[in-house]
Amino acid sequence: MKPLLKWAGGKSRLAPRIAGVFGGPCEGTYFEPFLGSASVFLYLRSEGLVERAVLSDVNPKLIGLHTAIRDDVEGVLSALGDLPKDDWRERYYDVRERFNEGPFEGCEHAAHFLWLNRAGFNGLYRENRSGKYNVPIGSYASVKLPAEEHFRAVSALMQGVELVSASFRDVLDRAGRGDHVYCDPPYVPLSVTANFTGYSSEPFDYAEQRGLADAARDAGNRGARVVLSNHDLPVVRKDLYAQASGFEHAARPRVARAISRSAHKRKAVREMIAAIGPAAAEKAVS
Repeated sequence: MKPLLKWAGGKSRLAPRIAGVFGGPCEGTYFEPFLGSASVFLYLRSEGLVERAVLSDVNPKLIGLHTAIRDDVEGVLSALGDLPKDDWRERYYDVRERFNEGPFEGCEHAAHFLWLNRAGFNGLYRENRSGKYNVPIGSYASVKLPAEEHFRAVSALMQGVELVSASFRDVLDRAGRGDHVYCDPPYVPLSVTANFTGYSSEPFDYAEQRGLADAARDAGNRGARVVLSNHDLPVVRKDLYAQASGFEHAARPRVARAISRSAHKRKAVREMIAAIGPAAAEKAVS
């Protein structure tokens, strides 16, 4: 099941491999504290690998979108029908301004979020220091939205899940024996200039990366199975998710990046899928 959102760094293609690192169905509660487009959760639930779930993100606007899809998908579809079509290029910045005015919940908010996601540059979500969405207009011939049945299918998979806007620490503190956790944080930059951590108005710096690794280790010690993604860099392999600290280096997939405006700068990079805590998952690096 593909997500409704286009999302930089989305894990739709890697979801089956991530599922394999968990080592089997979740017997307890599945937690995902960096929800994004929810691609991994949607895959796991569509495959019958997750029943109970707590899905969260520090960005309340994103949680507002997912909540509206869960609770009133028909209302979201109706609100989307009221947004610009033929004259969308002339009205893009008006819609963006209305989105930034709030409120950040309900069907109209969700429709604005989805529309901007499909009309803005490359599906990027970015906020400035004031918390305002500031992605420029995309270079598309038209705004292409998912089919209505796709919306309804995603809504069905979201039924019964708990959606909260919270820090990763608050969410990981809830995880214990039999639970599964997937963490897909803003990545450690490949270079000092490749800093795409402006996903929300607060940066995700090294101290946050270290805090996440520590919280994952604590959850693993309580009996949870925690799987994490990041760039495959020395600081990730040897420091943040070090094998000496109990982390497994489960996979090193090569993944295409499509954020750069210039096509010739878009290239495949290696990621690290690490894990900690109980499971019979394969530990060999691929």
